[in-house]
Amino acid sequence: MSESKAKKIEIKDVDGQTLSKLIDYIYTAEIEVTEENVQVLLPAASLLQLMDVRQNCCDFLQSQLHPTNCLGIRAFADVHTCTDLLQQANAYA
Repeated sequence: MSESKAKKIEIKDVDGQTLSKLIDYIYTAEIEVTEENVQVLLPAASLLQLMDVRQNCCDFLQSQLHPTNCLGIRAFADVHTCTDLLQQANAYA
């Protein structure tokens, strides 16, 4: 990969705050998933192949499922291929 020899690389679609949280996770194995950050953490974790964070995000969304938000969560799960979350959201729909 050309990135391995580059002095500087650009990670598109990941904001600085999210990247900082994910770097902290790499060092500490701890991350706080909230309603405010789950929609940016999940795709960034997928991009960076941090599968534990990705699963934590899916688990968080599953715990937040409610008839009033199931369609939005279902669409989000579908876009980000969160199969278990998609099935749970379909149960509400």
